[in-house]
Parts: sequence; C-alpha cells; structure tokens
Amino acid sequence: MQYAFRIFLGCVIVWFILDRLAHHNPLWALISVITVTEPELSAALQAFYSRVINTLIGCIVGAVLIYLVGPGPVWVLLGITASVFICTQLIRVPGSWRVAPVTVAIVMTPAVLGGGRPASLSTAIERTEEVLLGCAVALLITLAANWISKTTSRAVPQR
Repeated sequence: MQYAFRIFLGCVIVWFILDRLAHHNPLWALISVITVTEPELSAALQAFYSRVINTLIGCIVGAVLIYLVGPGPVWVLLGITASVFICTQLIRVPGSWRVAPVTVAIVMTPAVLGGGRPASLSTAIERTEEVLLGCAVALLITLAANWISKTTSRAVPQR
C-alpha cells in the first residue's frame, strides 16, 4: 500500500507542477515517477540514474541526427541502433537501456511526420524536462519515506 501511495503522491505532485507551468501534458513525468519509484533507496537511485542517463542519450542522439542529416525513416533507424550501441557497449548504465532507443524514436518521428526540425527539438526538450522532473520527484519521495521510516523506527522504544 505504501508503494502505491508513493506513486500516487509523485504523480499528483508532477501533475500539479506542470499544470502551474501551463504544461498540460504530463505523460513523461508520470511515466518517470512510476519508473523510478522504488521501495528501497538504492534501487530508486539506480532507477533515477538509469532513466536520466538513457533519456539524455536518446535525446542527444535524436537531436544530433535531425540537425546533421535531417528527418527520414532511415535516420530514425540509425539513431535507434546508435543509441543501443552507445548504451550497451560504451556507457553501460545498468538498468533500462531501452529508454534511449525509445527516446530517439520519440524525438525524431515528429520531424519525419512533417513537423520538421523544430518539432523534434521541442519534443527533445519537453521530454527531457518532464523526465527530469518525474525522476527528481520520485527520488525525493523515496528519500523522504526512508527518512520517515528511520526516524519513526528510532522513536519506538526497544524492549
């Protein structure tokens, strides 16, 4: 029940923050809260690190390809492949390396579908901002829950 409450609270917080910033689509922030929220602090830190690094890799690969070679289905496939190679062979961030190629596809397809380069850049920036917000909120909730748990366990007298 505590785990479900943490996810609920994190989703409420990111939705509220983004609504106050007039950003009315909290999808990636919500997904990030759900993905990074973990009962244990060490697992949450690993999920945070993995999600942020892989999202940044995917956004960078997608944006660089869009601006260097332009939109095209072949370039999307090349970007997906390149991000998999970077994550599995060069960076080797444990965790969800699949986030990077998914991010490449998300960043590059708006340009391929007719939105042009500005659509891809906008998508990359928004996704990165939302993922960072969702990850930060999830990690802060996990830190707070662990702190509360330790504080209350010390307050209970030992027999």
